[in-house]
Amino acid sequence: MKLQQLKYLIAIVDNNLNITSAAEKVYTSQPGISKQLRLLEDELQLKIFERNGKQLVGVTPLGEEILSRSRKIIQEVQNIQRLTEHDNLKDTGSFSIATTQTQAQYVLPQVFLNFHKEYPNLKIDLQQGTTEQIVDLLKKQQVEFAIASGNEELGSDIVKIPCYQWDRIVLFPHDHELGDLTKITLKDITKYPIVTYPGNEKGDSSLIKACAKEKLNPNIVFTARDADIIKTYVKNGFGIGILASMAFEPQSNRNLISYSTRDILPRCTTWIAFNKNLFLRKYMKDFIRFFAPHISEEEFKHYLYQDHVSSLSLVNSIEPEKTSSLPMHNMWHI
Repeated sequence: MKLQQLKYLIAIVDNNLNITSAAEKVYTSQPGISKQLRLLEDELQLKIFERNGKQLVGVTPLGEEILSRSRKIIQEVQNIQRLTEHDNLKDTGSFSIATTQTQAQYVLPQVFLNFHKEYPNLKIDLQQGTTEQIVDLLKKQQVEFAIASGNEELGSDIVKIPCYQWDRIVLFPHDHELGDLTKITLKDITKYPIVTYPGNEKGDSSLIKACAKEKLNPNIVFTARDADIIKTYVKNGFGIGILASMAFEPQSNRNLISYSTRDILPRCTTWIAFNKNLFLRKYMKDFIRFFAPHISEEEFKHYLYQDHVSSLSLVNSIEPEKTSSLPMHNMWHI
């Protein structure tokens, strides 16, 4: 058994069982990757993939177990390489992070700027997507860190650290009827067409759940992942907007009024996550400190070793726009 065979196996699965696409990703030929797959199955004396003729159509139960262990083996090989680089103090190369559009545009710019000043020779590879896509990239070990919001259970192989909480806002033009109210309720919101973010793959969201709890039917007429698009459609009278508070800047949106949903909808929690078997180089730990400077070394250890403290002990009262101005804890010795 060779490491290259395990890399090919992972590439095939990550490319939807398309051997040609997998071969392109690992810079080899389709016949070459097919040959190595056959040699691996012959050596193990089992079938890793289910087939329909010559076409791969699925992964066998034993194949799933082999795939999971292969990912861990390749991760440990990468950790050994990072350990060598760490020992030689080589803070070069690339650092891959997956996050959402809102985090990338409204929260991370100052964090990345501060981080880049500390590590100018390190390239940041930022990938954007939905929370589901981000988690998938992390579990497939295609990125090192993931930053997103929500209550998703990521599994025991992932370290997930809650960093801060934030609210959504209701957004509407100055001449809208909601502007006449001193207090806006969820029932008031559901009277109007709504422009907001799409729900998750299950088709629900905290907004829909909150409405269902009160037996209300929200009229969601338009969804977009980009907050700027939501604001544009609200300005054009498409409906009232519901979006992240950090995505609204009053000085550049003077024709719009915002109203906090803190008393209407549950708060959202943003977290940072990585694979538990990832070797954390110094710059990775420093990035967490730049992103969530209020987290102490002791609190970080609790999450790193799965000795969970209450999420609220870390994120309570911390706002995203204030994290970059918080004093940073002294260097961690982990």
